[in-house]
Amino acid sequence: MKKIFVGGLLLAVFTSIALWIAAALQLPLGAILFSGGVGTVLGLVKQGGPIARIVSFLIGFVLSWALFGVQAALLPQLVISQIIGAVVTIAIITLIAGFTRNKMPFWALLLGAATMVGAYQTEFEDAPQNFLTQSVTSAGGTLIGVALGLIVAAIMELVGADDDEPAATPAAPVAAAPTPPPVPNDPSILPTSN
Repeated sequence: MKKIFVGGLLLAVFTSIALWIAAALQLPLGAILFSGGVGTVLGLVKQGGPIARIVSFLIGFVLSWALFGVQAALLPQLVISQIIGAVVTIAIITLIAGFTRNKMPFWALLLGAATMVGAYQTEFEDAPQNFLTQSVTSAGGTLIGVALGLIVAAIMELVGADDDEPAATPAAPVAAAPTPPPVPNDPSILPTSN
């Protein structure tokens, strides 16, 4: 329970400080709670190593960002362009996770792509012609929040396991194979040929 309270308190404090600084410096960090929460989840889920999780997240994030650029440059602003972008993104993410045998975790790739979409989709729909400027500020603000969330998750891990968390149970020992009965060495009982 202590670990959860530390994480919640830190996320609330970091979010408040980031929003205060963003307001003072006119930075686009309005979605800091969203992206901070995403970063915390990315840090807490243990499937895959930390480097693989972060790299996978960034690949999904950049892939989604790039497809926004393609959509802004080439495709008309119709529902079909959103469908094409979503299908292409999911297909590439699936191929990456599949070909790496999930060493680049599928969930982290999807989380990265979904984070960029969640952070930028509304702005993109309002003004796709401003992709080059708005997407950079949106992506930068989002990545700051994700980094803060990763810091929160790292501090939560330093706090360690709580007393009320079930301890990891060691794997049950594997039973040894039964040993065959000893072979007698008495030559009188060995078969003889006639």
